[in-house]
Amino acid sequence: MHKVADFLRSEYKAIIVSLCSVAVFGLIFAFANLNKEYFILGAEIIAFSDVIYLFIQYFNYERREGAREIAEKLEVENRQLQSQAINDRRDLEEYFLLWVHQIKTPITVAKLILQKEETVYAKKLKEELFYIEEYTNMAINYLKIKDRQADMDITSVRLDDIIKSLLKKYSMIFIEKRISLEYKPIPNEVVADARWLSVLIEQILANALKYTKKGSIRISYEEETNTLSIQDTGIGIRSEDLKKIFDRGYSGFNGRINEKSSGLGLYLVKTISELINVEVSVKSTLNVGSVFTVRFPSHLSEL
Repeated sequence: MHKVADFLRSEYKAIIVSLCSVAVFGLIFAFANLNKEYFILGAEIIAFSDVIYLFIQYFNYERREGAREIAEKLEVENRQLQSQAINDRRDLEEYFLLWVHQIKTPITVAKLILQKEETVYAKKLKEELFYIEEYTNMAINYLKIKDRQADMDITSVRLDDIIKSLLKKYSMIFIEKRISLEYKPIPNEVVADARWLSVLIEQILANALKYTKKGSIRISYEEETNTLSIQDTGIGIRSEDLKKIFDRGYSGFNGRINEKSSGLGLYLVKTISELINVEVSVKSTLNVGSVFTVRFPSHLSEL
């Protein structure tokens, strides 16, 4: 009965029109002094037509209401599934973050043990442990940057402080691979978040070291264009891969010949560049080398 009452309320205009039609019809018959039997017949025809109309509309109303109820139910279920998916993803990320932090402990212990050894194998193991630790750090940074609630402190940053810290960190790789470094101290300051800028530059530097078997890496800064350049003499990047190297998980031809490639490092570079509003570009020639450039905003108003 409740549904019927709702339906009648929704069709009140049609009912009012029918009643008004009967009333006008009755007034015409009254003023014209016509036979009442014809009025009754006309009123019955109008009433019958109205009932047929309401009967058809009621079935349409039931279909619409049924569809609306199904849509509302699906919407509720969809919201519940989305909420569950978000919770599941958050739980997985928290577990993975905890796991990554925990695995750093045995890595540190292994490094301490290897410090007592000076054999060729010990040096090689130190290098591999270094990469393992860097991949765990990359995973932590990836989870934090995907959160989009990462702490940001955009301010003036001394490039020299960041680069020297990274060069010290990667000095063992430079020495082990016998790669020369061309770098002059950069006194300039740039507008960025120091922590995330360090992660961005580190990924580019690590990439240069990874794909440079011999030769040199050159780090320079162009004051006029406010641009930092990191140039290597590595294996280079194929032209067909250049447009895709910043895609998540894409490692291209170089990745297939280098088992250390995860396809995540340059994706982090691109994501961080968008977060701190710097422009990253690359030029490369196969078997000659690559040049990654980072252009910084001139001042805070460009952010």
